[in-house]
Amino acid sequence: MNKIFKVLFMLSALSLLCFAQAKQTTTITKDIVELNENGAGKKVGTVTVTETANGVSIDLEAKGLALESGVAELHLYVSNSPQATETAEANSFSGGGLGEDISDLGALIVNADGSISQTVVSDGIKVSDIEGKALVITDEVDNYANSLAEGIKEPLYIASF
Repeated sequence: MNKIFKVLFMLSALSLLCFAQAKQTTTITKDIVELNENGAGKKVGTVTVTETANGVSIDLEAKGLALESGVAELHLYVSNSPQATETAEANSFSGGGLGEDISDLGALIVNADGSISQTVVSDGIKVSDIEGKALVITDEVDNYANSLAEGIKEPLYIASF
């Protein structure tokens, strides 16, 4: 009888350990930096991405942004390079090394003092989907018609993953 209790106790402890490990969440925190003609500029905040049961929770804390109060937008770009590039007309534009905008993750509220303190929840993606890419804050809500190279929706701030 005593051996049965010991075995049951060991199995219970093992199952609790397995359950605790299964419940661990993946969280990554990165700096948000300003984009300029030279690439990455000064740090303006942080972004923390946490995997949830249904997707990711993205917590943004930034201040001193050169954005008008109102609405900005958060995007996921295919590359994490903040380097500026040139268009065919030899016009340099910030964030050209980011590649394609692969996902619009939601609107952000910019406060009158140029700060953002907001959580965006995005279903259907994982932290691993963001690794090697960039979260980008743009100053305009997407019109879904123009490319970055056309000067529309130029990225202003980036967190490289």
